[in-house]
Amino acid sequence: DGSYCNMNIKVLLLALLLQQQQGAFSFQGTLNAAPNTRRTQWSGDLRKGGGGVEYHQRSSTTSSVPMMRMPLFSLGTSSSSSSVAQTKRKRGKLIQALSSFLVFSFITLPFSMSQARASTTTLVPPQVKSVVSKVPWKRVLQAVGAMIAVSSSIQTYNVKKRQAKLATSEWGRYANYPMARGRATMWLFTQQMVMVLLSKLVWFKSSEIRTYAGEHLANNLLKLGPLYIKLGQIISSRPNLLGKEWIDGMSILQDKVPATTGDDALELAYSTVDGGKEEFDKLFSDFDSPPLAAASLGQVHRAKLRSTGDEVALKLQRPFLRQIYDQDLAVLIKVATFFDNLPGSGKNVGGVASSWTKIVEDTETILYREIDYRDEASNSVRFANDFGLALGGRPASNCTAKTKAGEALPSAADWLRTPHIFEDVCTERLLVMEFVPSIKITDTEKLEKAGVSEDDKIDLADALARAYLRQFCCNCFFSTDPHAGNLGVEVMDNGKPRLVMYDFGQAASLTPKQADGILEIIEAIIDMNVDRSMDAFEKMGVLVDGADLKKVRAKIAENYRTGKVKANRKKLRRKGYELKEKTSVASLEADEADKGRDAEVMSFFTLPAEYAFVARALSQMDGVGKSLDSEFDFISNGAPYIVEIKGANEYLKDEVTKFFDNLFQRF
Repeated sequence: DGSYCNMNIKVLLLALLLQQQQGAFSFQGTLNAAPNTRRTQWSGDLRKGGGGVEYHQRSSTTSSVPMMRMPLFSLGTSSSSSSVAQTKRKRGKLIQALSSFLVFSFITLPFSMSQARASTTTLVPPQVKSVVSKVPWKRVLQAVGAMIAVSSSIQTYNVKKRQAKLATSEWGRYANYPMARGRATMWLFTQQMVMVLLSKLVWFKSSEIRTYAGEHLANNLLKLGPLYIKLGQIISSRPNLLGKEWIDGMSILQDKVPATTGDDALELAYSTVDGGKEEFDKLFSDFDSPPLAAASLGQVHRAKLRSTGDEVALKLQRPFLRQIYDQDLAVLIKVATFFDNLPGSGKNVGGVASSWTKIVEDTETILYREIDYRDEASNSVRFANDFGLALGGRPASNCTAKTKAGEALPSAADWLRTPHIFEDVCTERLLVMEFVPSIKITDTEKLEKAGVSEDDKIDLADALARAYLRQFCCNCFFSTDPHAGNLGVEVMDNGKPRLVMYDFGQAASLTPKQADGILEIIEAIIDMNVDRSMDAFEKMGVLVDGADLKKVRAKIAENYRTGKVKANRKKLRRKGYELKEKTSVASLEADEADKGRDAEVMSFFTLPAEYAFVARALSQMDGVGKSLDSEFDFISNGAPYIVEIKGANEYLKDEVTKFFDNLFQRF
């Protein structure tokens, strides 16, 4: 074990493991085991199996004996329809492994030689020592370094060449080699920082530089994988996070992710059903290989359902998603744990009390459900039933969701549509839905050409707020992903536009008590009612045990008094909403003595994971809503529909109660 040759064998094993070599890799040669012993023929192999790698040494006199067993490091699986491509990949892995072997060999040479000398002086013959001492190691190392640099340059060139043809070409490689994506991410971050600095230094070209930076960021997020695309989608829905130039450049992430076409699209379609091509052809006809749209997880194609003749849209899932999620979410868990362990994080981090890891774990559950299209089909069916929507955009016979008074809600078919799902033919990687064409909700030019007026846009913004008010407060079930790529506008035969909602892969649920709390805090903000706000926070479960309620109340009062938290009262009046008398200034000022600092008051709050998804939905909705109505805010646009949520009788009772409460406060 002390010999330099044996050390090299170990290094080769380590190098191959780090390269995550698939299948078996064999090598042969001769080795002098010790001076004055016979020359032994040997060969070795690395084989994946049983959660580890086994190294076998064979000689002419002994059978195969397991010599070493080492753990695997995140070995992924991949498939290829081309044996030529598979051969090239194996050759590339072999080159990488041998390059790593050379590097580790020469780096560990001094240690190996000192170890050999310490173990025995007879292990290395004098002739070998003489030869080794004459080797120009500096030049050898320089040559090895040059070889590695050339190999790396060739690999980078090949990656860029593949990505120029298809931006998502490296997703499979990144799934198996997360370090490669890590390097690409760091390089992207560095480039963006340089562009930000350059836009400030070269101020007269700052707009052009930022536009290029936005396009550059979007194009590179496409190359990194689905989670990075989703991050870009969230950012591109929030104009206040980055400048307009960045947002415009990143708009391609909503529905213009590169997709496969032609024979590759057909192969992808065949792979989504059990039975392959034969079964697919039994189910569908007239498959259109150019995709209608492409997103982070899949691409959509037009076809016909043979059994009914209905025109359908097929959502095909991209390969490697599960492997990519396995890698990315493991990293996110570590990052969340790191933040939870920071000093002071146990108390509060922006309203999240020791729950970063919990939020990531809940996100993990939703993301894994998103890549099972059977779950998305179930979510879509539930959404349609909750809103009373049927095939063809017609109203269903009844809605499953009820008002707070237990009455049946009216069908939303006049102002909302979602594609009907053919649930019986959906699979884990195939979603079959009604073909519902629409105009992208943020495409102002196409909306104008279709005759959608400014007043119509405001009505669409109201419909978006109304839809989410019902989801939060009645359905207790909502889509967490209302970015522009998942929202469209359909102009009906009567010329009236209605909102179209797609993609329910990411959805979350609320408890009835949480839903009641959300409705109550909305009404409290509209009425600027401090006491009702406190009641709502307790219902929502966002106050920690032992919270100083006096300081919380004082901070709420201050926020109402200064206008930090408010609804658009002018807009509410224009919509005919009857505003209640707000809490008096004297009452608000009376709480000043108990007012605490922002950080102290925030420490009294915790954020259950469900509200993190509510916040995400509101954030994305706000960006889309403002593209339709510059004065959009969820509370003001949704307020006129509170009567629908409560039911007419319950709403009137509450209004009478509020009236007498306000009257009592005056006297």
